[in-house]
Amino acid sequence: MLVSHELSLSGGPLLLMELAFLLRQVGCQVVWITNQRPEGTNDVSYSLEHKMLNHGVQVLPARGQEAIETALKADLVILNTAVAGKWLDAVLKDNVPQVLPKILWWIHEMRGHYFKLEYVKHLPLVAGAMIDSHITVEYWKTRTHDRLKYVQ
Repeated sequence: MLVSHELSLSGGPLLLMELAFLLRQVGCQVVWITNQRPEGTNDVSYSLEHKMLNHGVQVLPARGQEAIETALKADLVILNTAVAGKWLDAVLKDNVPQVLPKILWWIHEMRGHYFKLEYVKHLPLVAGAMIDSHITVEYWKTRTHDRLKYVQ
């Protein structure tokens, strides 16, 4: 299960989409969830969604029982970007503790305004974090230690 904060032509969503295609090529069942969908029809997200469907990636709504059941059954849940962390409490609610051990959190952001507790409060509790650069790793370690009082 891949969870993105948006479906756009920005870096994080495109990287995750490439990962989805690679996972499909090796036979994985891949489910995509976009947490923040634009109101109405958006040509870019519509086109990208259909590209994923054409590659065999299942696209689900971010909210609802199907998303919860899929997360609970998934072998792996990849949260893409710090902002995608909002999805955990907003959708999974009481099921968050069951899903945390299956989460690989792929963090791209380095700016401080992304380190909001509503986004990253579960970061120290996930199975793993994948961070794009050594400098960004140090940034997130410092923020995690200072603001969440955990050492990673």
